[in-house]
Amino acid sequence: MRIEATILIEPVAKARARHTVIGKHVRTYTPAKTANAETLVLYSVREKLASGDTFPKGVALHLAVTFYRAKPKSAPKRLSMPLTRPDLDNYLKLLLDALNGYAFPDDGQVTRISAAKRFGNPPRIELVLTEDNPNFDFSQAKEDRRLL
Repeated sequence: MRIEATILIEPVAKARARHTVIGKHVRTYTPAKTANAETLVLYSVREKLASGDTFPKGVALHLAVTFYRAKPKSAPKRLSMPLTRPDLDNYLKLLLDALNGYAFPDDGQVTRISAAKRFGNPPRIELVLTEDNPNFDFSQAKEDRRLL
């Protein structure tokens, strides 16, 4: 099985949980920007998931994803890739958390990730989720420039 999707949103990094004190109790919550982005990602891929295209529990998965950001007008022309924050791993955290429980039962099933962040117009997230091949040999693999 294979799930492919292009999500037409500006990639958002996963923000840390916030804490507030109400009376004598501490309340932990997810920042609104993060929660909204997770919901948008889920709604964008729900058509693929509505047809029952979800991976069962216990299946090793490979996620290949490219995050495309808009290039700032202030960036020099020689800059071809985003080298600043947000970090790639925070983009991945948000994506995996959004798909967790919907595309797969547990994000711990993802055993291999191929990820990149690039400048692109329109801003988007392109992803391919497949079953991982346990016999995959990294030493024999050739570099795939596009990852997808």
